[in-house]
Amino acid sequence: MAKLRNVFVIISERGVLVLLKAIFNLCHASFIKYILREKHICKKIFNYKMYLDLFDPGISRSLILFSEREIDHKIILEKILKPGMTVFDIGANVGYYALMELDLIGSSGKLLAIEPSPNNIELLNRNLILNNYFDINVINGAVSDISSTREFFLSDFSNLNTFHNVGTGVKHLSGKKINVKTYTVPDLAKKYGKPDLIRMDVEGHEVEVLNGMIESIKDNEINPMIIFETHLTRYNKDHDMELSLRALFDHGYKTKYLASSSERKTNIINKMDYKKSNIIKTDGVIRRIYEDIDNEDAIQLICHKGGARTIFLTNK
Repeated sequence: MAKLRNVFVIISERGVLVLLKAIFNLCHASFIKYILREKHICKKIFNYKMYLDLFDPGISRSLILFSEREIDHKIILEKILKPGMTVFDIGANVGYYALMELDLIGSSGKLLAIEPSPNNIELLNRNLILNNYFDINVINGAVSDISSTREFFLSDFSNLNTFHNVGTGVKHLSGKKINVKTYTVPDLAKKYGKPDLIRMDVEGHEVEVLNGMIESIKDNEINPMIIFETHLTRYNKDHDMELSLRALFDHGYKTKYLASSSERKTNIINKMDYKKSNIIKTDGVIRRIYEDIDNEDAIQLICHKGGARTIFLTNK
């Protein structure tokens, strides 16, 4: 029933042609996986190419079937990134956003990619080389509130590995754990230069990443723009995203863009009378991007009520 429901979702949200293309892509991938017995497939994604893991039910599967994902996030990056900027991509995974960012910042820009998963970092490096990026700084590690070593929980889905074995993603954890070296944003900035943008999708660890740079922001040592994915079920009183956000708001940050998480939440945020984008159909849901969100509304949508998917913060 779940697979049949997915078919109807694809037809209603993306159309019959997209469904047929996805079926073709699935058949092609299955041939390479089961007949040729390959582990990876090379796919064109936008204007670059990527090796994708045929055994990954997460981001690789989405890109194999549809050649895109999280279009709201892509739209925001296209609005904010300019040639020559420096980007820290935290939780770079296999390079979907890193390659996008490199295209937007151009040859005069700089990218630092940080990824803790050994399997992901192997594909990340291959994908950078595949697209003729030979001198990108890549760190096999993670970003946190302190420079140390932490226990990291691996998932069957390449994009759901986490430091936090709580929340809705727990059911996808594989039971395997590794120790990961962690760094802080200020420490990385001293070595690689101050970031203009920090992009992160770190499965709840955004709390620690933000906490690790708030003092440096307070002292005006760094003032990066920040874009991140929210993880409501991984926030609680002992892991308090609200405190992190309030600290940023106290130092001049504001929520310039907020992308909704689902059609139901989109309809709720529509009633809040913010300037909004056209409907964005992505990942089987309907989203919009809203502008200049009030601090208290942002805290409710990110930390308590839910409804926020992608957040862009700036103090500019």
